Amino acid sequence: MTLVVPGAGVTLTLVDLDRSERDLVWFTARAEGDGLSAEVSVETLHGDSLDTFAAGLDRDFRGWTGTRTWTSFRSDLELSAAHTGRVVELVWTLRRHGWECTVRTPVTPGEELRRFSADVAEFLVS
Repeated sequence: MTLVVPGAGVTLTLVDLDRSERDLVWFTARAEGDGLSAEVSVETLHGDSLDTFAAGLDRDFRGWTGTRTWTSFRSDLELSAAHTGRVVELVWTLRRHGWECTVRTPVTPGEELRRFSADVAEFLVS
């Protein structure tokens, strides 16, 4: 399965899930847009509860204070979420030695956020 999260002029994609190791789960995160192409291999321990993080955003779709952040085991991918009232701003940071790339993919609270949460869960078990 491929998880695609579109934004304004940019797309964040999670692909190539690899469960060949016992506790470790790898996947590739890509950020692409006009003049932008960044990719990192993400290492997690059993997915590092990314699905739980996304489910929590959906559960609190009416709003929360501040920013919530999920970070992968080796910090090669970070996802922050802030609820502005009308939109949930997802901020993805891809990191590799010597560089990082940050992109924003806003989602609407409600059905769009619910679909995002379900897609994350489905991706991690694919």
